[in-house]
Amino acid sequence: MPIVRQDAAHVLTLTLDEPDRRNALSAALLGEFVAELSAAAQEGMRAVIVQASPAGGVWSAGHDIDELPQGDRDPLTWDNPLEEALRAVRDAPFPVIAAVDGSVWGGACDLVLTCDLVVAVRTASFAITPTRLGIPYNTGRRQPLRQCPALACGPRRCSSPPIPSPPNRPPCTGS
Repeated sequence: MPIVRQDAAHVLTLTLDEPDRRNALSAALLGEFVAELSAAAQEGMRAVIVQASPAGGVWSAGHDIDELPQGDRDPLTWDNPLEEALRAVRDAPFPVIAAVDGSVWGGACDLVLTCDLVVAVRTASFAITPTRLGIPYNTGRRQPLRQCPALACGPRRCSSPPIPSPPNRPPCTGS
């Protein structure tokens, strides 16, 4: 199983657990991730935390590029497992929190930034690399992490008061 599930008091922790593959987002891993989010909703979970097992400093190597279609086909169609996972996060009836320790590459950036809250260690890094493969990013709903001094939050839920920004930065609006 590419994902380890831990339940504790209405909070589900999902750990990406394929360190030998640097937690690459394969169809199998993403399918299990979507199924776990659906099960969490059925079980009445109040929040889901997504983390990754240690993989040499890599949180996730991103989309498994061996599974991308070849030729002139659109690599991320509506029914692509990564797109399904992103929709599952956006549609979840609870906050989905990304706990990041390590580097996040490619499609994993999309997954992390789709979460409602991102908590990352200071040494975490984010690399948006798909353009080298000719894959566009949907950046319309993204706010650069550098503009959010303490956290990045998704468009749906930031119920606590905003964290004040340093005087030379715009405030984090979470949109």
